[in-house]
Amino acid sequence: MKRNAVYLLSVCLLLLPLAGCKSLSHPEYELMVTLAPGVTGTPASGVHTYIDLEEVAYKYTPVNSQHTVEVMIDDEHEDAESTLIIYHDTVLVARLFDARGSWKVTAIDDANSNSVEFTITFSGSDILGGTFSDSRGYHGTWDGIDGTFNFRYSDFEAFAYTGTCHDMSGTYANGSATGTWSATKVGE
Repeated sequence: MKRNAVYLLSVCLLLLPLAGCKSLSHPEYELMVTLAPGVTGTPASGVHTYIDLEEVAYKYTPVNSQHTVEVMIDDEHEDAESTLIIYHDTVLVARLFDARGSWKVTAIDDANSNSVEFTITFSGSDILGGTFSDSRGYHGTWDGIDGTFNFRYSDFEAFAYTGTCHDMSGTYANGSATGTWSATKVGE
C-alpha cells in the first residue's frame, strides 16, 4: 500500500509543472471583424479572442433599412445573422450589398429544363438600383432593396427576374413562361 502511495505521489509531482503549462489549455483564436460604413451590429469592429470551438453569435443590420447587409466569413457568403464556431483565426466582413459589376447568370426554363447562360452588368449611381445590359445586347432596370433583388428587361419581351440579394438567385417570368435563375459575380 505504501509503495502505491509513493508511486502516485511521484506521478503527481512529475505532472504538477505541466498543470500550469499553456499547452494543456484550450487554444485561442482571433476573430477579426470589419464593419463597413452603413452597417451596425455585433461583434463590433476589431480583433476578438475566443477559445477553440467557442460558438459566437453575430448580427448585422444596415443603417438604412432599404439596404442589404452582406456578411463574408473567410471570403464565403453567410447570413447577416447567425452563429459561427471558432476553430481557427477567422475574418468576418459585414458590408452593404452592391450588385454593380458583372455577373454570370444561369437561367433554367421550367417547361423543358433548357438552360441559358449570359453575362449581365449592373450599373448605377446608387447601390439600390440602376440599369443593366447583358452579353446578348438586351437592357433594363434593376433594384436591390431590403434583401430582394429584381431586374426587368425593357427590350426583351416582358422578362422579369426576382430573387434575393443574399444568394443572387430566384425565379423569372415572361407571360406563362417561368423558370429559375442564379448568378455568380465575375471575378469572385
